[in-house]
Amino acid sequence: MSEIHKELRHAPEENPENQKIDEISSRILESRFECPICLSCMRDPILTSCGHRFCSKCLHKWLEEKSNSCPVDSTPLKPENGDLFLDRYTKREISQYKTKCPYHQFGCDVELSPIDMDSHINDCEFKKNASRDDKIYCDFKYVGCTEAFEEREDLQRHLEVNHNIHLMMMGKTMEQMIISQSEVNKNARDSKLWDPPPKNNREQLQTEKSQSNVEQLLKDLYERIVVLEQQNREQSIIISNQKTTIMSIQNSLTHFGDESLRNCNGIYIWRIDGFTQKITEMMAESMMLYSDEFYTHKNGYKVCGRMNISKKNIDFLSIVLHLVPSENDDALDWPFIGVISFILVHPEDSDKSIRERTYSVPNLEAFKRPGAERNRRSFGYTEFISLDELPNFTRNDRLIFRIEVKASDRFESSHLNEQENCLG
Repeated sequence: MSEIHKELRHAPEENPENQKIDEISSRILESRFECPICLSCMRDPILTSCGHRFCSKCLHKWLEEKSNSCPVDSTPLKPENGDLFLDRYTKREISQYKTKCPYHQFGCDVELSPIDMDSHINDCEFKKNASRDDKIYCDFKYVGCTEAFEEREDLQRHLEVNHNIHLMMMGKTMEQMIISQSEVNKNARDSKLWDPPPKNNREQLQTEKSQSNVEQLLKDLYERIVVLEQQNREQSIIISNQKTTIMSIQNSLTHFGDESLRNCNGIYIWRIDGFTQKITEMMAESMMLYSDEFYTHKNGYKVCGRMNISKKNIDFLSIVLHLVPSENDDALDWPFIGVISFILVHPEDSDKSIRERTYSVPNLEAFKRPGAERNRRSFGYTEFISLDELPNFTRNDRLIFRIEVKASDRFESSHLNEQENCLG
C-alpha cells in the first residue's frame, strides 16, 4: 500500500471492491488502535509527552508540514526535547490482537492482527459473498460515516439530522487529499531531473485552477462552520438572558402578590371564576376550595377562607375561616380575638348581598396558635346559603365573597375596662 493510501485510507477510492474492503475492515478496529490522523490501524506507534498515540510517519509528517503541536490538543511538541517515544507496548498489543476476518460471516475462519489483515482481505476467497450484504449505507460513507440502515426512511432521517457532521467529514477528507496531493507534487518535483519546456501549459493551468478551487471551497466550509458555531453561541446567550429575565419578572410578581395580601388590612376579595365547574366537583368529590392566604394587618395574623358543601346538609354551601402559621406568630397574642365577617356579594344590588358577622371564641381550638400547617379547626358558617339560591349571586359564572377579619387590640380593650371600672 502506498504512502498516500496509508494516509487517506478512509477517503473514497476508485475501485468499488476496495471501498467494500475498507468499509468492512474498519468495523474490526478498536478505537484505541486507530491513528487520529489517518484513521487507520497505527503503524510503528509513537506516544507523545501529552499522552496521545499516532503512526510514526503520520505524526512526523504533521510536525513537518502542518504544525509543531499535537493534532489532538495543540500541545507544543519538539522531538529534540524528547517529546516523542516509541510505544513498543501498543505495537506488541496490536500484533497480538487477533480478530476474525470481516468475511467470517461468509465462511472465512482466519484470525489475524489488524496489520496482517489488510493483505489477507485482498486475497480472501470469501469476499465475493460480501456482495450479498443488503444494508443501506450512508451516502457519506466514503468520507468517514460508518452508519448503515435497514430502511431508506432511517437513512433519510440520518441525513437530515447529521448534515453538520457530514460537512465536517467532507472538510477533513478534502484537507487530507490536498496534503497528499501536495506531497505527491513535491516528490515528483524532487525526482524529476529535467524536462523540456512544455509547448502548451493549458493542462498545468487547469490543474492549478482546480487545486485553487478546492482550497477556496475548503476555506469557505470552515468559515461557514465558524459562523454557525458563533450564531449558536449567541442564541444560547440570548435564551439564557431571557430565562433570567422571565424568572426575575415571576419573582417580582410573586413578591407583589404577597405584599398586596400582607397590606390588605384584613379585607380579602375572593373572586371564584368557573364556579359551576367547581361546585360540581365539590358535590361529586367532596372537594374543598381554599382562598389565598392574607393578613389581618401588616405584621398581623395570617388567615385563609374555605368553601365546601356542608357536611350537615348537602343542600347548603359552607364558608369558614382558618388560621395559618406565619413569621409573625411569635410576636402576636394568642388565642386570636377579633371580628370575622362574611359577605356574599350580589352582582347587581349590594342591598341584596348576604352579610354575616361573628366574633371569635377564645377557648375554641380554631383560634389557638397554629402549628406547622394551617389550623385543622375552622370557624364560620356551615350552612351559609342554599345551593338553589347561588345562581342569583353569580354573573359570567363568577361568585364573589368578601371576607373581613379584624383583630382586637387587647391593650386598648383592657385600658378601657380599667377606665370604666374607675368611673364606676
